[in-house]
Amino acid sequence: MILDLLTVVFVALLASALTCRLIIWFGPLDHPNIPRKQHGSATRTSGGVGIGVGYAIAMMVLLRYSAVWQYEVNPHGARLLWTSAAFSYPLLIIGFVDDALDLPATLKFALYTLISFAAALFIGPISTFPLGGDIVITIPYVVAAAGTALWIFTLINCVNFMDGANGLAMGSVGFGLVALACISLAHGVPSGAAIALCGAGATLGFLVWNFPGGRLFAGDSGALFGGALAAFASLIVIIRAGVSPFVPAIVFFPLLADALITLAWRIWRRRSLFTGHVEHHYQLAIRGGVKREVVAVCYWAATIACGALAFFASGEPDFAAEWLALLGLIVLALTLSAFTHQWARERGLIDP
Repeated sequence: MILDLLTVVFVALLASALTCRLIIWFGPLDHPNIPRKQHGSATRTSGGVGIGVGYAIAMMVLLRYSAVWQYEVNPHGARLLWTSAAFSYPLLIIGFVDDALDLPATLKFALYTLISFAAALFIGPISTFPLGGDIVITIPYVVAAAGTALWIFTLINCVNFMDGANGLAMGSVGFGLVALACISLAHGVPSGAAIALCGAGATLGFLVWNFPGGRLFAGDSGALFGGALAAFASLIVIIRAGVSPFVPAIVFFPLLADALITLAWRIWRRRSLFTGHVEHHYQLAIRGGVKREVVAVCYWAATIACGALAFFASGEPDFAAEWLALLGLIVLALTLSAFTHQWARERGLIDP
């Protein structure tokens, strides 16, 4: 089984890297025509198409040749995989069109909302939250469906918001998917490992051209597709492995924390959520003189650490470990956010 999964990782990487090379020749251009775009010259974008091609080819190889799929993945797991793909690729297409035409923000958010709700209903709402011991919170179906849709919507948008430095968002997604794959395998769920490792391999193929040189950007197509893979892999792991819903939030915490704390801060300062800005923590670090590559690697390291924390917490017999770990991360993130904003104010990067 491990050999099969490693093979499809390599297939996804190779197919993604080759497709991304073609996009560097023929893909749409991202011009630095607004302040939040900090690259110096027009750069090819829509590397997400390469990620999507790599993922699709790897899944087809898995379906046709892998013993994992034929003997280990049961019909329910296979249905979840194909359902997740059915909702991931429309997001890739929307992102590709947006890369080329710059769609209105309100239209994009409406489409994201519609796809998120449809995916939540087809994949299945998450309705139980174990808190440790015999304490389990069960929420009504309608609330669970809305909450599951909110998870999908939030993660795809957070990845999109954080895709502003070479390798940062997509590398973090890739490492997070590897963590989910490890958790899936530890719980005997190859379907979760399949979507996660195929996505991780395809993401790595894109990073060959993106980090550190920035010859190709992921674009909205890559950010939306990568966010969708992360969201759907999370749901499959929760549903099939029976892990706590808090586990995926721990895995992708660095991306979620930066994006959500920044949005909350902008709401507090009465600033528009539909206007581009350079106030994310990673953007403040870059504007303050920290190299983009260093910032990206720091987020990768944070994601690896959170993935390891999620892996060990998910193996604890008492589910309290998951929500306590998440609570500790939230306290840490708020503390670091306060420090970062103070540091940025002292350097005139944000208003006092």
